[in-house]
Amino acid sequence: MKKKQLLTAAFISLLLFSAMFGVQFVNLAAANFLPPPPSLPSIYIRSDGTVDPPAAIQRIGEVYTFTGNIADHTLEIQRDNIVVDGAGYTLQGNASGNGIKLTNRTGVTIKNLELKQFRTCINILNSSNIIITGNTITNNENAITFHSSMSNQIEGNKITGNHVAILLYSASNHNSIIGNSMTNNGNGVWSEFNPNPSNYNDIIGNNVSENTNFGILLRSSSNDLVEGNSIENNEDGIFLSGSACQHNTIVDNNIVNNNCGIYLGGDPKHNKITKNNIANNGKGVYFSQSSNNIFYQNNFIDNAIQVYDTIEEFPDSASPSENSWNDDTTGNYWSDYTGVDSNGDGIGDTPYVIDTNNQDHYPLVETAQIPEFPSWTPLLIMLFSFTVIAVIYRHTLHKANHRRRVR
Repeated sequence: MKKKQLLTAAFISLLLFSAMFGVQFVNLAAANFLPPPPSLPSIYIRSDGTVDPPAAIQRIGEVYTFTGNIADHTLEIQRDNIVVDGAGYTLQGNASGNGIKLTNRTGVTIKNLELKQFRTCINILNSSNIIITGNTITNNENAITFHSSMSNQIEGNKITGNHVAILLYSASNHNSIIGNSMTNNGNGVWSEFNPNPSNYNDIIGNNVSENTNFGILLRSSSNDLVEGNSIENNEDGIFLSGSACQHNTIVDNNIVNNNCGIYLGGDPKHNKITKNNIANNGKGVYFSQSSNNIFYQNNFIDNAIQVYDTIEEFPDSASPSENSWNDDTTGNYWSDYTGVDSNGDGIGDTPYVIDTNNQDHYPLVETAQIPEFPSWTPLLIMLFSFTVIAVIYRHTLHKANHRRRVR
């Protein structure tokens, strides 16, 4: 009996110690004592054109076509100006390593592959003129990652179930992200300042929806174009972050049903937000100490809060955000504007007052005309056709140059 009392006292002491010092007991049933998955061996496309070791990949000229599924290997490409055609087959990992790795490469096209279960599915390092098109990329930590890589094209891919769909960092500039479907990821497009920002990137005509955190994050990025995207049902639709986040253009996007439509935090400035539908969000635009941006010809429709500034919540610690809400002649449409247009010029007679520091002096009384968002299927077919033509042309040009050198 005494032994039982001692055990009880010891257990109560442990509980008190845990409560006081934050020590947590291990749930043995849920704990994973298995070692991490092993790193993956590589299949190489060597610089001399050989596939090493031999695998389910057939080479005809500069086109490498999958002839079957490949599992638990990294495909490492060491040759320029080639096409890797998955032909609908699968490259699958074990939740570690890279799926496809390109380092110091140029002119490589990767298409028609299903890729899944890697830490980084397609890893592009110090490479240029890479085309990633028509692939299905699922259940990875990072689907596509750029590191110090420029002038690449990511077009017409289906990217779902990843932590990050597309990650750009370390001065990955002048890349095009066009016509992709990025849904049900943790995050959509993430442009990260690490160690240098990625600038001059185009994010055009994508479906960026149902992502847990943000649809598009530009952290300290400048001169990016975000145009014609459907950005729906994310936590934050578009997030502009940091004082170096400047001179970006956000235009012709459909930003609806997000917790926050556009979030500006950390003093991004000189950004232009125009001709967007910003509708049915919890907060249409959210400011956290961010000034000197311009908004005009947008439609603010039925957001629970059209514009929110953190100074409302933290008046003693935050400074007010002051932005422009019209150009020289035109402001925005506000669904809760109560003014009149007595002369019929389409502009309200009185300003739309957001707060003492922000007013739209030329509010529209009818919704701004914004281009319709195209059906994704025709757009993707068109993009894929252009990509195929470009690949064929580049391949023909490469062969012609090779013949000249042989002569």
